[in-house]
Amino acid sequence: MALAMSITSVQAAGQQLRVTFKLAASGNYSTGGDTVNFATATQDPLFQGMIAAIEALGAPLYMSVQSNSGNIANLYFPVLGTGPTNNKLKIISAYNTELSAGAYPGGVTGDTIVGEAIFAKL
Repeated sequence: MALAMSITSVQAAGQQLRVTFKLAASGNYSTGGDTVNFATATQDPLFQGMIAAIEALGAPLYMSVQSNSGNIANLYFPVLGTGPTNNKLKIISAYNTELSAGAYPGGVTGDTIVGEAIFAKL
């Protein structure tokens, strides 16, 4: 299942859009990473800004994802896609070992996963 994304802020910075977001994991993790889809993102209840829309050209230029609750058991590594709908998030559960395919562990589903992406502005 794709990760559920909620956008917490969208800010213009020159020719770029800086988008901050939260991810919620549920269901099963897929080998190679779970999908991060900006096109299906919802507006976070604590959204800051004018509109929670990403008016950008294509895929993010940069993306960073991390735990915001001190989870040191899992590491999160974004993999940029070719568009806003096919980015991935790989989860590492032990040194140099990707999380096994299957149900997400409680350490991931209970984590506060946050990130930032930079897009080229329309």
